[in-house]
Amino acid sequence: MIRLTSLELRNFKNIREGNIVLSSWSTKRSLPGSDIIGIYGQNGSGKTSVIQALAVLKNIFYGGDISRSAADCVSKKFGDEKAEDARICVKGVKFDEDSQSAVYEFSYTVAIAEAGSRIAETDEGPVITAEEITIKKFSGKESRRTLMAYNGGDDSWDYEIRPKTAWKNIFAANEKIRTELVVEQRLALKNHSSLIFSNDFFTLLWKVCQQDDASGGDATRGKTDNIGQLYELIASIKIFAISDFAIVDTTRYAISIMNHLKMSTHEGEYGVFADASFDVNLLEPNDLNPRQLDALNSTLKKMNPVLTALVPGLSLSLYRFGQSLGDDGKPVERVQITCVRDGIALPLRCESEGIKKLVSILMLLIDVYAKPSACVAVDELDSGIFEFLLGELLQVLKEHGRGQLIFTAHNLRPLEILDKGSLYFTTTNPDNRYIKFRGSREKNNLRNQYLRAINLGGQPETVYEPTNSFDIDGAFYDVGFPEED
Repeated sequence: MIRLTSLELRNFKNIREGNIVLSSWSTKRSLPGSDIIGIYGQNGSGKTSVIQALAVLKNIFYGGDISRSAADCVSKKFGDEKAEDARICVKGVKFDEDSQSAVYEFSYTVAIAEAGSRIAETDEGPVITAEEITIKKFSGKESRRTLMAYNGGDDSWDYEIRPKTAWKNIFAANEKIRTELVVEQRLALKNHSSLIFSNDFFTLLWKVCQQDDASGGDATRGKTDNIGQLYELIASIKIFAISDFAIVDTTRYAISIMNHLKMSTHEGEYGVFADASFDVNLLEPNDLNPRQLDALNSTLKKMNPVLTALVPGLSLSLYRFGQSLGDDGKPVERVQITCVRDGIALPLRCESEGIKKLVSILMLLIDVYAKPSACVAVDELDSGIFEFLLGELLQVLKEHGRGQLIFTAHNLRPLEILDKGSLYFTTTNPDNRYIKFRGSREKNNLRNQYLRAINLGGQPETVYEPTNSFDIDGAFYDVGFPEED
């Protein structure tokens, strides 16, 4: 079980430097209850960048191509200035599944170069130029150790892997491993993916561990202290990314995301939104095999009590069109999700955008409530949701939830619900993009304090780039009523 604890961004979009603490966890306590982080600020100030950075990390963790998720993440330079690599550093804690006590803390840092720069051979998308993964155990007096790291040269394909001693022992025992590693390096660059989290590298680590177990000697001792721990940590993070880490953003493919339910046919094994083995279109009919249909029915059964509590009188059902044969020649059933009110069923596409938004993220919110391992990041959580209902939702998750929720919003109602430690505000300073308010007491109305900071200042950083109603009115007038020649 993994809980993300902090996120650091460097040269990421419009952020030269920004740090956010994602969890209330400390070394003196076991797994905390719910961790809810809200991010507020004016348009274009870096709120969505946090969600996008988390989306990049999720993509990296399960070994995917970052061409789309990390597109345009590197801050552009003017003129002939060279763009620096974007850097993301995330820290987290691994907990024991049974005792829920902290086992170790880890950090992962990745550097991403824009398309067509440095070692990237194509203009098709950004590439990863450096990675580092470290670990600090809580048992004993062991200091933080680097499990694996590399830095790509300006024009070199061959990265030097650290720590040198561990990998030197591995290569000495089996030269073939070195050759395979070089191949994996080149494939990772070609595929715009991570070396550390690539499936092929994971298989290579397994081979090294098997080699070490078979030798029983000192030649490959790196496995005991380093390689074996690296293998275990990567496995844990991959499972987390697949089964517990969910992103709902508002980027170019947001419409597709918001109009689908992420489903799994491995619910009992991995969790409800785990594995994402198939999507259910919320607005159109779907052809589902018997296993998929069972999974959808099970999910709707879980969602309906909560949906009815949120929107009294509303529930979901399936309209069945009948059976046919799929492309593989096996039977499928065509079904469509409908909304039922007062015994009348209508297609979900006929409902408001707010209802569709609630339905699309409801299962994820249920996981935040019930699963300590769940980590859900939602951009513009408040979009289309009545502000009082939004407050009720967050109140319940704050008091009784067990998972992790990271969200951005414009609606200020959550400022009256959440603790001040759960809220970050964007600033106009790209070198210190995210802050918590100073001088805020729990009894203070943070909503009023935020509005006061916008109008009058009073915080160490400016939180709003000034606008003027007279200038806005004048701009509208000049365009709407141009002077006649």
